[in-house]
Amino acid sequence: MMATGAGMMVAGAAILFLGTTDVFVAEDLAYMGLTREMLNSVNPRLVPLIAHDRAGFGGGLATAGLLVSLCAWYARPSRAFHQAILLSGVCGFGCAIGVHYFEGYTNPVHLAPAFAGAVLYAASLICETVGTRRMSRSNDSS
Repeated sequence: MMATGAGMMVAGAAILFLGTTDVFVAEDLAYMGLTREMLNSVNPRLVPLIAHDRAGFGGGLATAGLLVSLCAWYARPSRAFHQAILLSGVCGFGCAIGVHYFEGYTNPVHLAPAFAGAVLYAASLICETVGTRRMSRSNDSS
């Protein structure tokens, strides 16, 4: 879980950095069929608004990663902890990935990091849960 949280922080920082510098990745502009200049010609405030949104998402993801790391480090492993982590992962990754399909933005290169994060998150939760149950059983039998 610690590595997953750290990965979320790094991904969030990268998105935040992108949002405050380039704003767009190539897949974004290809999906929209527009250039940055075309967006500026529609309204000069549009690109800064998108930058604000992207930076906010990156900061939110980094913060969620920090929260996952702190919970993994300090929370006592319990059924409630595992359920809370499961629920937060389903909501977070489900919405982040799901909105792309809702909007028709299904570029596999663009979505690969989100899917990799979701798989790592799920694997971490499974390992955490199985490990906690095994330790609990071995302590009960001792």
